[in-house]
Amino acid sequence: MQESEQHNSSLESLSEREKQVLLYIVEQHVSTASPIGSRTLSKFTDLNLSPASIRNVMSDLEERGLIGHPHTSAGRIPTDLGYRYYVNSMMQETRLTDDERIYLESQFDSDVPSAIQELIRTSSHILSRISQQLAIVAAPSLGKGVLQRLELVQVATNKIMVILSIRSGIVKSIILQIHSEISREQLEQISVMLNERLAGLTLQEIRETFADRMRETDAGDGEIIRLFIDSSERLFSERLETDGISIDGIMTMTQQPEFGDAHRMRNIIELVENQNVIVHVLDSISGGQSVTIRIGREIKDECLSDYSIIASPYHFGQLSGAISIIGPKRMNYPRMIAIVDYLAKLMST
Repeated sequence: MQESEQHNSSLESLSEREKQVLLYIVEQHVSTASPIGSRTLSKFTDLNLSPASIRNVMSDLEERGLIGHPHTSAGRIPTDLGYRYYVNSMMQETRLTDDERIYLESQFDSDVPSAIQELIRTSSHILSRISQQLAIVAAPSLGKGVLQRLELVQVATNKIMVILSIRSGIVKSIILQIHSEISREQLEQISVMLNERLAGLTLQEIRETFADRMRETDAGDGEIIRLFIDSSERLFSERLETDGISIDGIMTMTQQPEFGDAHRMRNIIELVENQNVIVHVLDSISGGQSVTIRIGREIKDECLSDYSIIASPYHFGQLSGAISIIGPKRMNYPRMIAIVDYLAKLMST
């Protein structure tokens, strides 16, 4: 959960008063979506400080890069660094209530997914509903998945379906276009040969050595073997051919105050339509063993600089996928972390 040690040395010297003012600014801004002024902090908190004293503290926090002015407002809001300091050093861990845990568990018990595609669709819908954020669930990477069996089925005179059964329980199917007719006997012969040479290997191993393993084969039609060699990157890729990612909750998230800005509304809609950006971002932060948090410009993608991502791995057999939420930086981090973490555990098999 700890991210980016940048600026830590200069922030270790924050006084208790500075920490308290920063904490109130973060919590008040999360609650109200408005810049927080010194008079508000003086009147509605137990700091027991005058507005003038709070303004002095705010000035110091601004110099440290922890809070800033939105436009010409007299109030302050947390910066990316301010949120990061809060998450790393001030945030209190939150547990879901018994009712919330029972609710989440019941969603899975009532409709147990029988395939990975169903699992990611169900999970993204549940996550968006309880978090009120944009929920993204990515299917496991198949690179380390072990091929259990490969089947070939002719679905038209010029098309064959390749069905890969992965040992973790995932089934991947791909349609290949063929340029000449092929008999059922030839398909069976090729299928037997492929299983003899490939079963028991990971998809990554197959993808990297497929051409070599197909040398000196006398099974079936050489044109079909060449088609398999040319299509090996797609056939044995680490991603499902379809339904590899499920995104839910855009209408719910855009009800939040930040999206009264037409530019931000357009930005998030374009982001959802361009799933490659989301896949790339999730790939860049996946691989950890626990919840990962990226705030604003930590995401290193300009179109996501106004958002935060909370992500966690889940395990489907021996393979790992990612469950995450994207929302405004002004989010309830303790609660969102608890939701993502608990749902990832429920998804893991």
